[in-house]
Amino acid sequence: MNVRTRVRIDKAQFFAWLEHQERKHELADGQVVMLPYVTRPHSQICTNVMLALGARLDRTRFSIHGGEFAVETGESSIRFADVMVEPFTRENARSTSDALVLLEVLSPSTMHVDFHEKLDEYKGLQPLGSYVICAQDEARVWAWTRHEGAWPDAPEVLEGLDAAVALPVLGIILPLAEIYRNITLR
Repeated sequence: MNVRTRVRIDKAQFFAWLEHQERKHELADGQVVMLPYVTRPHSQICTNVMLALGARLDRTRFSIHGGEFAVETGESSIRFADVMVEPFTRENARSTSDALVLLEVLSPSTMHVDFHEKLDEYKGLQPLGSYVICAQDEARVWAWTRHEGAWPDAPEVLEGLDAAVALPVLGIILPLAEIYRNITLR
């Protein structure tokens, strides 16, 4: 379950406060939200995606991040996507707003956030080309891909280990068989 505070803070205050926290948090519209611990399948899917991306992308052009590097999604929100791809840079920063692909793995307590709040915030990022949500108990992904500057009204739903998600902004596809490698599916 996500826990929200009622106190509103800005991004600089959030990053200063975050340095002294043991648990993971996000800033959602100025309010601190504590994130849940994840399951082994959640963690394994993230690892699988990062390995698949790493095998396909030129690491001198793209950086791949796990859930520890922040994405700024507006004036008062800082999110930590499960997996993010951005253009490569050597800049020493805590966050970016230049994400090209963002991927979340569903957890029961964050499903509403991933499909609504984060979806709306992520679509506001100008460089973002794809937002992908992965189920963690079945081979199913929901993919929103920007075409000619516009987002679709509904995601493309891909199911089964024979399917693949296209990431045109990166010029690659990711087979669901790789995303769900070694995951026990229902």
